[in-house]
Amino acid sequence: MIDILQQKWPEILDFFKQEYDIQDISFKTFILPLKVKSFENNVVTLVFTGRSGSASLQYINKKYFDFLQISISVALEEDIELQIVLPGDDEEKKVSSIPAVNDEDLVLEKRIHEAHLDSKYTFDSFVVGNNAAAQVTSLAVADSPGEVYNPLFIYGGVGLGKTHLLQSIGNYILKQDKKAKVLYTDTESFTNEVIDLLRAKQTSQEEIIEFRNKYRNVDVLLIDDIQFISKKDRTQEEIFNIFNNLFLKHKQIVITSDRRPEEIEDIADRLKSRFQQGLTVDMQSPDYETRMAILRKHAESRGYILTDDKDDTFSVNFLKALDYIATHFVSNVRELEGSLNNVIAFSKINNDSEITAEFAAETLKVENKENKITCDYIINIVAEHFQISPADICSKKKSKEIAYPRQVCMYLCRVYTDEKLSTIAAALKKNNHATVSFGYEKIKNEIEEDDNVRNMIDVLKKKINPN
Repeated sequence: MIDILQQKWPEILDFFKQEYDIQDISFKTFILPLKVKSFENNVVTLVFTGRSGSASLQYINKKYFDFLQISISVALEEDIELQIVLPGDDEEKKVSSIPAVNDEDLVLEKRIHEAHLDSKYTFDSFVVGNNAAAQVTSLAVADSPGEVYNPLFIYGGVGLGKTHLLQSIGNYILKQDKKAKVLYTDTESFTNEVIDLLRAKQTSQEEIIEFRNKYRNVDVLLIDDIQFISKKDRTQEEIFNIFNNLFLKHKQIVITSDRRPEEIEDIADRLKSRFQQGLTVDMQSPDYETRMAILRKHAESRGYILTDDKDDTFSVNFLKALDYIATHFVSNVRELEGSLNNVIAFSKINNDSEITAEFAAETLKVENKENKITCDYIINIVAEHFQISPADICSKKKSKEIAYPRQVCMYLCRVYTDEKLSTIAAALKKNNHATVSFGYEKIKNEIEEDDNVRNMIDVLKKKINPN
């Protein structure tokens, strides 16, 4: 029977491609590497010989498995069962089957949910790049909670991976220690809990104690975006008391922020002092190599298998698209992944259009056009941030206090709009568009060289586009 199947295999592949309208790129990447391994007891076993391994198998199983089974059955004129394996795998290891979930997995899943964690955030999925120090210290804390670096304070701009590391710590501890109690919260959620307690007219002492015990009876407390407790006195008081309680019991505390503890405005000095008791590490904007590594890993997680083979046209073109994204979106991981998601989505919408640098450029250009962010909107945001008026930014004043925010506007207008230099200049009441070009390049260079400038720009970006 296997001889017949092998003889008909080219015919089966042709039928599959034509019948289900499979694009050339997808066919070459996922289907051609499938080879006939055996045909016994009405079970056809195919082996995937591509370089991508299990990631591609998962994608094939999800999208093509049923179609393949039908195509083979039609060609052989009999119903068959299908299994797909990797080279060297046991034939009994069916990719089509759902892995069995044991009781331990279910318990772990429940604990992760109760801790308010997302299981996708792990140390394995974190691309280290130029953030080795933050990754190593986070892993050390996860390996010995409460013993080293307590508290651990991680700071950096928007979208650099702080939340990823924070949750990786929690997921690692839960997996290693079946008894550990871990709790993740962002500052906004914590503040809302405090507000709800204060608003309730009938709040009992028992409810207050229950709220406090929720955070005090844990082994590891993970607090995200601590900078948002600024000017919230009651929230600060609760965090201070929780912090002291946990610290005295040698329980691990990990905190993230967009700036160093001493730079957070309008919080009590006693809190700043507590945050500085342990270790403070910063997160850097990813360099080009890191950006490319992040994009490749994200692409592969979406089922796109890339090689460095120069004869692999699909990979060559796709990598050029990633290069375009890595070159034009430099500030944070969130922008990188979001841009790639947009490109992939537009590709699928357009009948699996080939992903190239040109396609990426056109797609992201369309996205920018749909963005309603205007130069005037950016000017207002920047003016508010620097505590000056929009009129000052658009004036002829040349003092540093005014000129620098003006250059920041020039940079952000270039980033968030498709306006010509002359249009941006007009919005800022400038006659010479060369001034805009100079301001943009100045801020761009400072972002690459100065962490403080990069963090400031990230804060402004979050204000401009919270999504």
